[in-house]
Order: sequence, then C-alpha cells, then structure tokens
Amino acid sequence: MILKSQSMRFVMKTMMDVEYEWQVNKWKDKNDMINPDAPLIIQVGDFGYEIQSCGGDGDIEGFVLMCKPEPVCEWRGMECVKLEAK
Repeated sequence: MILKSQSMRFVMKTMMDVEYEWQVNKWKDKNDMINPDAPLIIQVGDFGYEIQSCGGDGDIEGFVLMCKPEPVCEWRGMECVKLEAK
C-alpha cells in the first residue's frame, strides 16, 4: 500500500481544527479532546517521540520536525502506553 505524504498545509489545518474545537466549543468534554498545549508527539514505528524543534530546510523545500532522541510512549496494538522517564 502506498500512503500519500502529508503536506504542511494538511498538518496545519488539523492543528487549527484542534485549536478551534478547544477554544470555541467549550461545552465539549475536554478529556476527549487533543490538548493544543501538550507536547507534540510523532510516531515512528511503534514508538512516540516528542518534537524538540521545527524549521525549514531549503535543500528539500520542506518543513522539518526534530525529535528528541528518547521515546516517550509505545503503541501496543491500538493502545498508547506512556514510557517511564529515564
């Protein structure tokens, strides 16, 4: 299966949708929502890493996310399990 890479516009729209829900629809149960102030996690294989920094790279014309070196969570099946800090 070939999955299409997502553009910065797609990611930004998703983030703006989350911010809109958080700010505007205050009546919703926030326990079921993504907290826009929480650290951003990126999944690589079965592990999740926090984003350390972001910026552009002219050589590849893309937006680059730099991850911290140690994973913070692991996906086991459909469940995300937080890893203990070292």
